[in-house]
Amino acid sequence: MIPRHPPVFFASDLHGYGIGNTSWFDDMSPRALAGRCLLDALEYLCTAPKFAAKDWQLINANAARIVHQCLTDPALARHDIVDRVAPAIEEICAGIVASRQYCIPFYGDDYWDWASVVDALCEVQRVSRTAAKVARRELDQIRRTIQIRVPGELSTGDTAHEWFGPAVATRAYRLLDKRSPGFDADLRHELQAQALERIERGRYRGRQVTPWQIGWHYGQVVGEFQRAASEQAVELADFAWMAMPLEPGKRALVLARVLQGACAVKDRRTVLQALEELYRCETTARPFGQGIIGASVVASLDVLEALWPQLDQREKASLNAMLEALRFLHAKANTIGFLVERPEDIEGLIQAMGQGTLIEQRNAGRAIIRHPSFHAVICLGRSITEAASATALAVEEHGARWLIMPGQAHALGEALRHVSGGPHFSGAGPGALVIASSVAPFGIKSELQDALSVAEAPFSDGRSAIIPADPALHRLAHDAAETMLDEIGQFFEGQTVTRKGDCSDDAVLAAFPGALGADESAYVAGLICLSRSVPFLSIRMLADRAGHTPAAMTRNAACRLAVKIAETLGRRM
Repeated sequence: MIPRHPPVFFASDLHGYGIGNTSWFDDMSPRALAGRCLLDALEYLCTAPKFAAKDWQLINANAARIVHQCLTDPALARHDIVDRVAPAIEEICAGIVASRQYCIPFYGDDYWDWASVVDALCEVQRVSRTAAKVARRELDQIRRTIQIRVPGELSTGDTAHEWFGPAVATRAYRLLDKRSPGFDADLRHELQAQALERIERGRYRGRQVTPWQIGWHYGQVVGEFQRAASEQAVELADFAWMAMPLEPGKRALVLARVLQGACAVKDRRTVLQALEELYRCETTARPFGQGIIGASVVASLDVLEALWPQLDQREKASLNAMLEALRFLHAKANTIGFLVERPEDIEGLIQAMGQGTLIEQRNAGRAIIRHPSFHAVICLGRSITEAASATALAVEEHGARWLIMPGQAHALGEALRHVSGGPHFSGAGPGALVIASSVAPFGIKSELQDALSVAEAPFSDGRSAIIPADPALHRLAHDAAETMLDEIGQFFEGQTVTRKGDCSDDAVLAAFPGALGADESAYVAGLICLSRSVPFLSIRMLADRAGHTPAAMTRNAACRLAVKIAETLGRRM
């Protein structure tokens, strides 16, 4: 069985698939660090389980918000990747809203968490139906609640979980200032006053603040109010808290906020020291998605949020090289296999892939393709035995995660023409395209035994085993075909049969009534894929007994549809 879990990638994997100079990917520089954190956030967003519990609401929301902000930045403008991650963002938003709590704070542990979640819902409205539906309501709810609680403190009273301090008022201010412009002037003034209130002797508004959290609070205050928070900026330069015993994850969170504040006021010395400490914290051998310390993505999200505004347009644009390398790693780890029976079908597939397709390797029986949307291997198998070997090669050597088999099949019936209107059934004759809902064997038991090198072919009680098409692939094919009617014409869905060339149509139809076409090798490919848990689909252009299709259908519709399916799969990787 082939594992279907998401693949894991490391920074070292990027070098083989980046375009141009990739040595800087490992640099200890703000640009490279921001790039690695962005890849962390992307991998987390796309592959990590999206738990809906309270502890995960904040992490998931921040991942969706920060990734969306970076990818839609005009300097990067990767709307193609936004489209790919949109389902993950919608999943996050739906999970967050479904787990909404019944009392204040409605999300997370405190007002800081709540404001962060609402900010994320506002940010991703264009790509999430759930966010678009609830964002305005949630923003109004938190605004009204803050207005009621201020001039008192924005605290839940849960000292065991909330990080109470000036960053809470800062986060509320930033949310309302950005998402609700023109909000009440008195409320604005009070939130700013609370945010700029100092932590004196370890206490803020009468509440104890853990010493190592002071930098976390002040970094956000300085980042938002800059010169108005000059006294707090001075304290950011004091790294004495680093001498305290502190787990790496929390240390990285504080350093990220110190960096955020120092960058805002252009305190170069503090910026460099904070970066140096972050480089020491970073686990460079981590798998992407696990965060810079290799344990949680939270630190990477905070570092990315701190660094992103400080990068210039050119530096942001250069991160496309990292994104492309990661995208191709995903494509290669999710290789799409094509199996064909005729050499001309290799060329037909390549032509259908269009411009931007790179042929990495090609010989008489195989082609390895780098398409803008996916990575593919095309293998040739002219007979049952060759098809078995080619399928095994695609799956085992090239790691094909899906196998699509476009080609021709002999039509088992004739097209039925109708002159009257209204609903009717039209038979699938030569020139029709068939998406096989299942493949069946007829009279090929000994050939299967030879091809598979087994004592017994997979039959029970002398009866043949029908192999259904993979449901997800079949659905993709149906949806794709409906959008391509002008290119491929009418299409049918039904059973095809793999048979010997000397078997009569009548004999095949007697065994499999309603079968639409007969081919020479699809069944063995489906059988091998079934044994290895690889989704399989056969697509056939029907021809007459001599192998001819009507002149109007000389275009290779089966190859066109196969490529369309692959492009859809590629967008989902």
